[in-house]
Amino acid sequence: MAVWPFRKLTSIASLTEPLPRTEIVRRGRIAVLDDETPEMLQDLRGHGLSIDHLTSTDAAQFHNLVDAFYDLLLLDYGGIGPRFGNDEGLDVLRYLKRVNPSLRILAFTARTFDASKADFFRICDGVVKKDAGIRETLEQIELHLSEVLTPAYQFSALAQAIGVTSEQRQQLESALSKALVGGIDREKAIAAAKRIAKGSGEKLVETIVTKAIELGAISLASHG
Repeated sequence: MAVWPFRKLTSIASLTEPLPRTEIVRRGRIAVLDDETPEMLQDLRGHGLSIDHLTSTDAAQFHNLVDAFYDLLLLDYGGIGPRFGNDEGLDVLRYLKRVNPSLRILAFTARTFDASKADFFRICDGVVKKDAGIRETLEQIELHLSEVLTPAYQFSALAQAIGVTSEQRQQLESALSKALVGGIDREKAIAAAKRIAKGSGEKLVETIVTKAIELGAISLASHG
């Protein structure tokens, strides 16, 4: 971890500026949960995006959605498996929103919307239409990644995930900020976050803390 001894303590929650596009594309991790292979998948990969295709909630990579490995999910509604309930996509959406607030989820569907699926589109963070062009799809994906891949977003998601009090939020922010500028090492920041989380979602906590500090270092180097 780089150290900036000439800097006063930087609050990780204040680092809201988007990363350079090259870093967004390089660091962003995307999953598509769809029972069919999207036609645009190879085109998106050809533009440098890192995308994994999951055909159902039984896929081995599904746990990575829970543990914050992925930053963005394109979520189909039907055919992805009823493991979480009969409403499939809606039930998966509700589950992931509850266990991993850091994951940005976009409805991935056809242009024609069924009124019965209103809650699905309301709860999703946006929509990517399956028949949209590659340029429109890239713009949507990069826009959402630019918002997610900031230290401030990751810190806020972490605080929400572990349910902190105002005092604990200050403690958490202090630990991550000190790790960012070299006041303590990353492992101590992770340990502090886990103590506040009281054993819940330890892998999620570790992943988000690590991501927040790494993004903070890039942000300071890019915008400092």
